[in-house]
Amino acid sequence: DFTGKVVVEPEVPTESAEIITSGDNIINFLLVGQDHRPGEIRARSDAMLLVTVNKSAKTLTMTSFLRDTWVKIPGYFNERLNVPYVLGGFPLLNETLEYTFGVSADHNVEVDFEGFQKAIELVGGVDVELTAAEASHLNGQNYEWSLKEGVNHLDGEQALAYTRIRYLDNDFGRTSRQRTVLTALINEAKTLSVTELVNLAYGLMPMVSTDMTDGEIISRVMELAPILPELKIVSQYIPAEGAYSFAWIDEKSVIYLNSSNLEKNIQILKDTIGAE
Repeated sequence: DFTGKVVVEPEVPTESAEIITSGDNIINFLLVGQDHRPGEIRARSDAMLLVTVNKSAKTLTMTSFLRDTWVKIPGYFNERLNVPYVLGGFPLLNETLEYTFGVSADHNVEVDFEGFQKAIELVGGVDVELTAAEASHLNGQNYEWSLKEGVNHLDGEQALAYTRIRYLDNDFGRTSRQRTVLTALINEAKTLSVTELVNLAYGLMPMVSTDMTDGEIISRVMELAPILPELKIVSQYIPAEGAYSFAWIDEKSVIYLNSSNLEKNIQILKDTIGAE
C-alpha cells in the first residue's frame, strides 16, 4: 500500500526503449476502458490492457499496465500512466508505452462501460469464480442479486460491477478481475463457429471506438478464428511482482520504477510477448 509515504527523487528513462513486440507472427491489440462523464471527449484510462496474440506459439497474452505507474510522458512531463490518454488519446498513450516499455500496439480499441456490458450480453454472459468477499460486495450493490462464493454465471451488469470492485483490495486485484472477465469472454468465443464469430464482431462494432476499419476487423477475425480454440491464455500485469516499489512523488502515491526495476519489467515483457 501507499501508507509509508516514501518520498523519492523520480528517475525516468532519458531515451526510448527498444521496440520488442514487432514480428510477423505477433499481433498486439491495446484495449482501453474508461468511464465517460457528460461533456467529456475522453477520460483518464481506467484500464489499459495489451492483448498479444502469438500465432506461432499459439498464445494469447493479456498484460495489464497499472494506471498508477510513474512514467515519462514524451513531449509533456512525468505523471501516472493513466494520464497520457486524456492528454493525447491513443497516439500519446502508445508513445508513452513504447518509450517506457518498448511495447507497440498494432490496433487500438476503446470500450466504455456501457459497451463492455453489452459485449458480455452478446455472448450470453460469462462464468466467473467469485470469492465470498466479492459475492457479498456485489450483492450489496444490488439487493436483487444472489451471487455466491464459487462459479457464477454473470450477466453484463454483474460482470461490469465485478471488474469495477475497488474497495476489497487494490488496483492489482481490480486488473486481475478485468483479465478474469476477458478470459471468460474469450473462452465463450472459442466455442463459436467462424460465422458466429463474424456476427459477434459485427455486433460489437457499434460499441467500440477503434482505429480499425470494419473490413480490417473482419479480416482479423477470419485470420485468428482457425487458431482461436488452440490459443493458450496467459495473464500478467506490469509492473510485475517484485519489480516495483511504492512511492510518494509530487504529493501523489504512485507505483515507482527505478532503472533496475524498469529493466526487470522490460525483460519480463521480452520473455512473454517479445518477438521471436
